[in-house]
Amino acid sequence: MEEIVEFLRNHVNGRTLYTDETSYRFENGRLLGTYSDQKTLSGMFFSDSRYIMDKFIVSRDKITDTKTGKVLKDEYSSSLYRYSLAKRKSTGEVTGVMIFLSSSLMTDSVPSESTVWNTYGLRFKDNVFCWIEDQTLYRDYLNADGKYRPVAYKAKCRLSLTDKGLVYEFKPEFFYVDPVTLERTPSASEYPVFVSKERRL
Repeated sequence: MEEIVEFLRNHVNGRTLYTDETSYRFENGRLLGTYSDQKTLSGMFFSDSRYIMDKFIVSRDKITDTKTGKVLKDEYSSSLYRYSLAKRKSTGEVTGVMIFLSSSLMTDSVPSESTVWNTYGLRFKDNVFCWIEDQTLYRDYLNADGKYRPVAYKAKCRLSLTDKGLVYEFKPEFFYVDPVTLERTPSASEYPVFVSKERRL
């Protein structure tokens, strides 16, 4: 964990990364999404057993029905998340949660409040830091009919230091969720890797 803390302090804390507009399709290809953002990783705190980091994201998320041409969602938002992790004495592993704290939306949207992701699988080697974010319960997601359904995502996250700066990769996998049993069914849609890069002058 000491190597991870040093990496975060020296190369991540206070950095802003940018995601160029990325397109993706879902609902059997009918819906087209485009997403871009800038994210800042900061507010880090480390002790012998506790680790905290904030993630502030300013994003645009647009969804279009390719069959009708109707824009179902065109949302600008700023959102704040917090990682809260601890080192477990039983295993030596670092585990915890990422919690949604607040958002300022410029359009009407479904609520993101009270969403939590289990965070685990931290690994660091050769200036590459990887972890997993696995959403608990479920969130709302847009269908082609303009209605919402419960889904959850699990993502592989990767921070790497390159000769051109810091790079953040986010590879999500979505699941449909039965709201009664909370059983997950994998979505047939495949999502791209969302890549955020530091911009150096």
